[in-house]
Amino acid sequence: MSEIAVKLPPSKPFFSVVIPVHNKVDHLESSLACVYAQTFSDFEIIAVDDCSTDGSLEILREHEKAGKLRLYRRSEPGPGGYAARNLGVRKARAEWIVFFDADDIMHDDHLMVFHDAISENGRLDFFCNNYVMRVGSKVVGKNKGISSGVYNKLDGLTFFAQNDFVHMNSASIRRRLIEKLGGFPEGRYKRGGDVYFWVKLLADIEAFYYSDMVTSEWLLDNSFVTKNPDNLTVHPLADFIKTERPRLDEMCDIQLRRIINRKIIAWATEKRLQGRGCYHDFPHVSLKGLGYENMLRLLLLSMPLSIYHGAITMKRTWRA
Repeated sequence: MSEIAVKLPPSKPFFSVVIPVHNKVDHLESSLACVYAQTFSDFEIIAVDDCSTDGSLEILREHEKAGKLRLYRRSEPGPGGYAARNLGVRKARAEWIVFFDADDIMHDDHLMVFHDAISENGRLDFFCNNYVMRVGSKVVGKNKGISSGVYNKLDGLTFFAQNDFVHMNSASIRRRLIEKLGGFPEGRYKRGGDVYFWVKLLADIEAFYYSDMVTSEWLLDNSFVTKNPDNLTVHPLADFIKTERPRLDEMCDIQLRRIINRKIIAWATEKRLQGRGCYHDFPHVSLKGLGYENMLRLLLLSMPLSIYHGAITMKRTWRA
């Protein structure tokens, strides 16, 4: 265990870093260490054990005894860790919430970048830093061409229609906004509930701040929720408009439907590559905001499996 101790602030901290943990024993120590190494020190750590059985709970208890974090436990594991995150928010003392997955990397300036941006744009409730996805030794930059600055609702929806520019580790959110949105969707989705929450947030806020500084890394190889094929159903966003009934102007509504189409088709593609059917996904695709490229993807997905795999192989050959 790291010898570096983070003392819990006697007064209300600036940030509450919420970390859900379910069977992360192989990565937990290193992930906690990078939180302890933050150059901005006015924060508390709230760890929520989600019924771990691999020794993660014992590690968390040792860190709690050392005064490094506050530990809470859930009696039943929640799919995707969404209920654990909501519990962490309820226990938080800070006005600003930062989420962090227990198998990823936080750079030592992560909280400092947030703090500086919040200090300059205190009227806003949502801040987002750039991040990268690491797959083995390959690093993929997620957000290209988005400069640091304040953006409006349409900007945020447009960015997300193109790419998941927000990640669980890359956001700082005022607690009252999380409470207003009702937190993450508990008990409904094993995967994709975080995307549902980000889209709900972007459809609600009027403005937010984005920093193009990369301050966290999503280690995809460690993401068992994403890699588990049993978690791949119809994307949660399929029911978003019916459930949430967002009030958006025409331009924002088009971007929202582009987001939904992109995610549904992406999951359908994953299923197809696994040799599974995806026809149940098609009725949830909206013609509004579909676009030429996604229309071609739908046509390709509707082909027999042998033809589909042949077309994918040919496409990869052309790119090579």
